[in-house]
Amino acid sequence: MNDASRFYDFESAARLRDRLAALSYLRQMPVSPDDYLINPNLTADKRQSALDALKSALSVNELRTIEMYDVAHLSGVSATAAMTVAVDGETDHRRYRHFTIKSPRTDSDVDMMREVLIRRLRRSDWPLPDLIVLDGGKPQLSILKSQISDFNIPVIALAKRDEILVFPTADGFRELKLDKSDPGLLLLVRLRDEAHRFSRRLHHKHRSKSLTNTSS
Repeated sequence: MNDASRFYDFESAARLRDRLAALSYLRQMPVSPDDYLINPNLTADKRQSALDALKSALSVNELRTIEMYDVAHLSGVSATAAMTVAVDGETDHRRYRHFTIKSPRTDSDVDMMREVLIRRLRRSDWPLPDLIVLDGGKPQLSILKSQISDFNIPVIALAKRDEILVFPTADGFRELKLDKSDPGLLLLVRLRDEAHRFSRRLHHKHRSKSLTNTSS
């Protein structure tokens, strides 16, 4: 009973967070239908603007494919993770992937992220991205020094609290706070929110199954 109660509290909190995220999107500058009449390529232009802004912020020349990672669990229980993907500035749902965490139970997001990245990078049948983004900050980035060094892929973290970009450097980390309206940041936030939703979906499925098995 107590487990179920905590689970439903978690569900309510997740729904509230999703509503707040939706309100945040509604507050963004709306696009008038007339804007599309003036420029039929407006959608493509907005995607390119986001990519150009990110390339400038990250100092990279190539940025076609971006992968975002997030983990979901409840004190280490029913831990899952998700990879969401954007190609040319547009989310590509066909390339989204779920992961069920296989390592012994832990409540360490860092350890879970390490497992997911190792498993993903072993998949030679999945094309490598031009950028990897982790939901988190310095602890998450610290795991990549050994896991990703052979792949020569830029990697950053997106810290939730102030939407700050965190970069690994030779002697530590660097932080970059972009304007909330920056199109590149908005693309990463949208990908992060997608990964958050996607990882929670599998987590909720595992958690519900666990509760059902416990009560039966």
